[in-house]
Amino acid sequence: MTGFDYDIAFSRNLGIVSTGEHAHLRDSTVAIAGMGGVGGDYLISLVRAGVGGFHIAEFDEFELANFNRQYGANTHTLGRRKIEVMLEYALEINPELRVKIFDNGLDARNVDEFLTGVDLAVDGMDVFAVDMHPLLINSATARGLVTVAAVPLGLGAGVLAFGPEGMSYEDYFAISPGMSEEEKIIQFALGFAPEMHHLKYLDPQSINLKARKGPSSIAGCKLCAGFITTQALLALLHPHELKLVPWYTYLDARLNRFHHRRLWLGNRNPLQRLKSFVAKKRLERASGSGDGG
Repeated sequence: MTGFDYDIAFSRNLGIVSTGEHAHLRDSTVAIAGMGGVGGDYLISLVRAGVGGFHIAEFDEFELANFNRQYGANTHTLGRRKIEVMLEYALEINPELRVKIFDNGLDARNVDEFLTGVDLAVDGMDVFAVDMHPLLINSATARGLVTVAAVPLGLGAGVLAFGPEGMSYEDYFAISPGMSEEEKIIQFALGFAPEMHHLKYLDPQSINLKARKGPSSIAGCKLCAGFITTQALLALLHPHELKLVPWYTYLDARLNRFHHRRLWLGNRNPLQRLKSFVAKKRLERASGSGDGG
């Protein structure tokens, strides 16, 4: 069996990155919160991009409902901890990885340790984890770190980057403590996809915010992985090219609609406030229709 050689294994990256940049990636450490629908794919993609160190956090186990989209979900991993499975997959690609695991997930007690010694934070947590996203992003920003995040939306993806020189999490999403959990989720998703193209073909009755369930697609997850890998490379190698919020990127591959622009005032933009109201009412009507059936 051929022995592992980093320079040969990832040599095809050269030409897109320089030899010096590749060495920098090997010495870099990226913190990824979440190893599920998108986070697991982020880990594998960044390993293949040449990143040499990771902090990874996840508490969950694989289940049958994960099979349609999650990198590590298959008949051999049912019931196994996601973080252990994804660590195994990553080490099979690069056995020299430096990895620190947080197998109880991310919380206020370990976020400082999670972010210590890293060069970039990546938010790969479930869209419904409304209180965990600001914990990670605000903690990273306070340390002077950039956080990149993406959300799969139908057959598309929305992408954001946060950092000390951009808008704060609270200012961009306009999420207030008095909002319900459902309202926070709507605000969060709206910030990633201001045009909401995916709502043109999603069945609203398939979305249940109270039960924290919604439709998902491998297409959206793979788009997220591609975007996040690119954003991570920019953050680590060309930070001057990275555009922080209120800039956003949103692609719907089904409708061939792409947007990369600045969202003035974030979700406090008057048009965004109207969209938030419309989305909430639409989901309420769908929920009522479903209950009546």
